[in-house]
Amino acid sequence: MNTTTCTPPRYAIKQPQNLSPRIRWLRDYYFQGLNRKWNNEFTAWTTGTAWDFQYEEAFYYIVPETYSFFSTFRACFNQTARPVALPADFWARSLPERRAWFIREVMVNYLPQEILPGDLIAGGRFNVQTSTCLTEREARTYARLTRGKDGVRAALQWFHNHGYGNVGVTGGHLVPDYARVIDKGWRDIHAELESRCAALAERARQGPRGAQLRAMLTAATMARDVASRYRELCLKLAEQAPDEKRRQELRQMAANLARVPWKPAATFWEGVQALWLTHMLIMS
Repeated sequence: MNTTTCTPPRYAIKQPQNLSPRIRWLRDYYFQGLNRKWNNEFTAWTTGTAWDFQYEEAFYYIVPETYSFFSTFRACFNQTARPVALPADFWARSLPERRAWFIREVMVNYLPQEILPGDLIAGGRFNVQTSTCLTEREARTYARLTRGKDGVRAALQWFHNHGYGNVGVTGGHLVPDYARVIDKGWRDIHAELESRCAALAERARQGPRGAQLRAMLTAATMARDVASRYRELCLKLAEQAPDEKRRQELRQMAANLARVPWKPAATFWEGVQALWLTHMLIMS
């Protein structure tokens, strides 16, 4: 019987030097790949309606390699989506308010809060595909505008087949005002939104502008409430920590999270924590 032997690679991957024990552990952990217990894979979330879906293909029109998989991605996320319990008045709300409430509910009350050994900054699971929160009628309209005969998918494919490519915009390609979050906190942003909402005339308050501002008010509390959940976890882990050094680190993390990103950062460490949570929520 013939046996095949593998030739050792000619060149070795360069190994990093002078890493601290904390960073060495983290690097080695991530290089375990599929063998590590923790990961940040997408999770999908649904309203539970028969017409619901999560994957919005228009966000990915700028990525030509996704064009062949629009229907596949949509079906896969829908198949794995987990239901979220809805309030009684959910479908009576405007679409922006539905979306804001749904995303906040997932991030605060459904996604697990996780801290790896040695972590000094909280926040580790943010990749989500959340429900579009469309009513049945809105979903039918979306399907017609997207996948209909004269829909945007057909237009996209026409441009792509004629050599244009990358004919879309995508979420996440933003330049957020992180400086404001660090210097003034989400509390300041929330207060501005409250002021804008209060300044609306009654007719505008009941219309699309009022609905959008109410949705933004809901979204503006998300970072505060996610931080609060991580603070609770830090305090719990501090009670279980095997040594005093780690207990102090976790308690310091909890103290940071009690302040940021809702309030202005008072230290460099708080500033990094505020930036990280805000960035991850924007990218989610």
